[in-house]
Amino acid sequence: MSRTTSAAATLGGVFLAAGLIATPAQALEPKQCLPMAEMNAALRAEGQRTVIIGDRSTIHNDTTRSAGARVDLFVNTVTKNADGSVGYQLEGNRPRAEASTEVCVAAKLENVTLYDARLSRVPAAAYLGGAFNEVVRQNAAVGTRPMIIADTVHRNGDGTIRRGLPLVIFGNTAIRGGSIATALPNLQPQRLSVLVNLDYTSFGLSELAGPALASARSPN
Repeated sequence: MSRTTSAAATLGGVFLAAGLIATPAQALEPKQCLPMAEMNAALRAEGQRTVIIGDRSTIHNDTTRSAGARVDLFVNTVTKNADGSVGYQLEGNRPRAEASTEVCVAAKLENVTLYDARLSRVPAAAYLGGAFNEVVRQNAAVGTRPMIIADTVHRNGDGTIRRGLPLVIFGNTAIRGGSIATALPNLQPQRLSVLVNLDYTSFGLSELAGPALASARSPN
């Protein structure tokens, strides 16, 4: 099923993701939250590596305070295994600059593909169809291009797996900002989150440089 039709260092002081291959019983699930150490161990067990890291930015307007508005930041990362068949979008309970005490699986992913947003060419896979394509073009016009394209996956009540909406993370490497977006079943775009302090990890950059360099690096 296509995306269109389906619609050893701690990175940034926060996430560690490397190690052995998991058994199915060890696999993380959407909305699962764990203490940082336990999440790190689960990611290691699944052979996950962190490829991008940033902060989700949430603005709260508070008319009762003279400051007017408050901005909350929560660290966000995307991980993938060696072939990109499984990955995760993860969110901590602290900004990237601090150590989170709890981390949650915001989305479980399949078919995770990393793209180089530093390049001017937009990958054809980003054009999911319909009105979503216009968002891709508008973003590209200001230097914002896909960093990650993946499929979300969900577990049904009977234990079977279904594929959900696509997930696209756009990034502008010049300003280190971006967004998480999806295409609804009618291909209308929907922005899910705003990202700041957004970067490729050292492992992510080595993946973009090619498999030979990536395999030569020590695990992150």
